[in-house]
Amino acid sequence: MAAKAGRSALALARALRAEMPPALVKTYGDAEGAEWWEKNAELLEEARLEWGKRDDEMYLFANTMVQVPRPGLFGGSVSSSVPSVASAKCLQPEVKAALINGSAAALHSVLHEVCRDSAGHAVYAIDLFTDEFCDRILAELDHIEASGIPLRRPNGMNRFGAILSQLGFQEGLLEPLMTCVVEPFAQLLWPEWVDKGDCGESYGFVVRYRIGEDVDLAEHADTSNVTLNACLGRDFIGGDLYFKGVRFTESDNEKEERPVGHKKGRAVLHLGGHFHGVRPITGGERANLVLWATGKGGYVRIRPTSP
Repeated sequence: MAAKAGRSALALARALRAEMPPALVKTYGDAEGAEWWEKNAELLEEARLEWGKRDDEMYLFANTMVQVPRPGLFGGSVSSSVPSVASAKCLQPEVKAALINGSAAALHSVLHEVCRDSAGHAVYAIDLFTDEFCDRILAELDHIEASGIPLRRPNGMNRFGAILSQLGFQEGLLEPLMTCVVEPFAQLLWPEWVDKGDCGESYGFVVRYRIGEDVDLAEHADTSNVTLNACLGRDFIGGDLYFKGVRFTESDNEKEERPVGHKKGRAVLHLGGHFHGVRPITGGERANLVLWATGKGGYVRIRPTSP
């Protein structure tokens, strides 16, 4: 639905808030009002473009591109442009140096194992983002929310937040973050679970925990092969993650909860099939950037590539 003559897309989108489907359920909520969101998707996108960006740099992983040789279709090699990790202002210097080096030793040097289930499936933390990036992207999200344009819930369980993949962040920020950061670490840590192509697509969103809104999250496994969950901050108390076992493996039915705390700028990296939840936040507000890795067409691996 395009904007009607005489009324801007932004004005029309704001008027739609009165009929926006409420986010109510905390399971399978991604289907809540799906027809309404699909019917109005074109208008909402026009309104977003009319409102404009506050901080253009928040939509880019890096400011420059570099040429990288890749195997050609009929032999030989071809060059393709990829974002320069060295110019990625969002990353901590130690992480940039490790990614540029690319060796297993360098990548391991910035990883911290935070828990492990009985079958040996580990969860890792990385001090990934700078404080400046966290503050600036939260300010950009505040700018988007201030537009008055309806925002769809981020997923089927979280009711508050935003789908970054639908707000202009996909190509410039999320896809390079997947290719340049998540994929190298994931293939190092879980080679039997992350084969070539298992990080071929990405879906990114921000979730918000706040008293009076969502304060916790029930146990679940993600619709992903690998998940990056980065704390963007604000001031908060409580709300630790916890992990159990991994779906369709020998640890599937584990009961022990292994807590993992959040810290501004720190990202938690885990298999999408690793069961986890969020304990109640007891004060303040926290926002997390979550990035799911899947294969093409949303393919999710349910067993390792080899026994």
